[in-house]
Amino acid sequence: MNTGLSTQRENGASSSGGGEALRRGLADVDSAAFRKVREAFLSTGKADDGDVARAGIAPALLDSWRRCLRYGLNSHSNRAVNVGEVDVSSPLVRLADSVVSTREAVLEQSMSGLSLTDADGLVLRQWVGDPALGRWFDQHDIVPSVSVDESAVGTTSGICLLNEHPTMIRGLEHFYDDYSGVTSAGVPVVHPVTRRIVGSLNLTSRYSDTSPVLLAWVMDLVRDIQNAFLQAATRRERALLNAYLTENRDSRHPLMALNDQTIITNATAARLITSVDQAMLWEQASRAIRGDIRDPRQVVLTDGTVVSVQCREVSDSVESAGAVVRIRPVVDEAPRRNVAVRAPGLPGLVGDGSRWRDLCRRAAAAGQEKHILIVGEQGTGKTDVARAMAGDRATVLDTSACADRTFDAWIGRLGQSLESDTESSVVIRRIDQLTEQAAAGVAELIRLHRRGPCRVFATTTQSAHQGHLSRLHAEFPVVLAVPALRDRLEDLPALLDALTRVVGDRLGRDPTPVRWMPDAVQALSRLDWNGNVAELETVVLRVLQGTSNRYVNAADLPSDVVANASRRRLVGLEHVEAQAITAALREARGNKHRAAESLGIARSTLYRKIRTLGIDLSTAAF
Repeated sequence: MNTGLSTQRENGASSSGGGEALRRGLADVDSAAFRKVREAFLSTGKADDGDVARAGIAPALLDSWRRCLRYGLNSHSNRAVNVGEVDVSSPLVRLADSVVSTREAVLEQSMSGLSLTDADGLVLRQWVGDPALGRWFDQHDIVPSVSVDESAVGTTSGICLLNEHPTMIRGLEHFYDDYSGVTSAGVPVVHPVTRRIVGSLNLTSRYSDTSPVLLAWVMDLVRDIQNAFLQAATRRERALLNAYLTENRDSRHPLMALNDQTIITNATAARLITSVDQAMLWEQASRAIRGDIRDPRQVVLTDGTVVSVQCREVSDSVESAGAVVRIRPVVDEAPRRNVAVRAPGLPGLVGDGSRWRDLCRRAAAAGQEKHILIVGEQGTGKTDVARAMAGDRATVLDTSACADRTFDAWIGRLGQSLESDTESSVVIRRIDQLTEQAAAGVAELIRLHRRGPCRVFATTTQSAHQGHLSRLHAEFPVVLAVPALRDRLEDLPALLDALTRVVGDRLGRDPTPVRWMPDAVQALSRLDWNGNVAELETVVLRVLQGTSNRYVNAADLPSDVVANASRRRLVGLEHVEAQAITAALREARGNKHRAAESLGIARSTLYRKIRTLGIDLSTAAF
């Protein structure tokens, strides 16, 4: 069989006697029994169990061959070449370069080649000590920027990315016939901090040079690369600590230095900041760094404290190490007074963010104003605000029940409420849904009873006094705007607690408090919340219906919510893809190989989709 690689070395020397002795010890790969099973299996996808046992073929090898057939690969024909983009400045390439450079002499003597891949199986870097082997790599398109994932090159040592442990594939164990002249030994590279596979290192040699030492040597190299990652992580922590020590000149002021793995605080900040606050502040810092935002901004901590935070990026000599966050309490001072004046809240409603407190102040300033229009996006809680201001006994009239044939009855009820000779309140929901004629009738009725004791509150999503509603809007001299949820994310923990109690009562759950953990709150804070508080209530309902846990983690969130919590804004079908991938990963408990199989795609495709869609796996602790 012509494999394109001579069994003789380039300089004419034959392979070592040690390698020949080992090859005799591995006769099962060259035996007739092995060849019989391989030929039968790769032709039909089946093999006799007795033949498999006699050939000594491991189940993992059969599984890989089976997957290759499922991918539609043909062991006798050339494969398609899948090309990707290589980031030569990535930490993996940088650190691997520094480690391999110390072993160049050994690599030259070994007459072998090393290939570094990312977690998708894309070749990032190669070091080849044998010119003939280099030509073999070129001939078979095993070069940087080309994928050597199992779905592309079949069974090779690259399957170490799937089985997640060191793997050696010898001669005919490879799926493609053209690879029978080589042995490949691969080891996954695991980041020592995140414990996630970030790539693999694969050594390729002539089959005649097969030796267990090959795999052991690659394992040593990978161990050094992982140690380099650890040192780099330590370097980031040192940079973070140095920045913290530089800034912490006055320990009376709260100060944090943090990244995705580390949090350093002084005692003042430690007393002020909860775990939920830590996650929220890191999210704030991440956004500030990405958007180069240097100005302070106000946030509300879980205990209601309003603080001003200012973020500064911390970098080591190579990459971003995190951020230093300066925290300053914000005190509202009344004119010519030193005592802070706090507006009363709205009964039954929660919130302590700056936007919500501003609404409460304006509501208090409205006092007993007779006619108040409450505007805001759909789902912001406009009716709840109106009820809180109007009192428990307010009459609520919804314009959705005001069809043409029922308008007379509906406006009759409104008239009865307005004609009351005692102090009362009426709330008209959704006045923007009234027809022009109906809006004119309501406006006339309100004007006629302007001097009566009944207060009138109305809600609408339209704030502009224009169109057929302009006359009706003119009857409301006071307009209060309810902020959108995305503009009051600091209230998210309080809203989650309140909605959980309400929804829990509705579901008949026992009153034991349910706690939303920081990773869940952080994931939810990344959503757009176009449906506002109403949408949040729906999410709470889905979560409580899906779990009886007393602690809600990111893993308990619906898969579509986790998908939408990715760090990149998704458009069109990307939402569907992200949701399907997140659901498959959850079903597979985070096992990416099983998730890819359930989706009917290659593992490399899954990784590429995760990266392209910006799905943040840290929001789902599978």
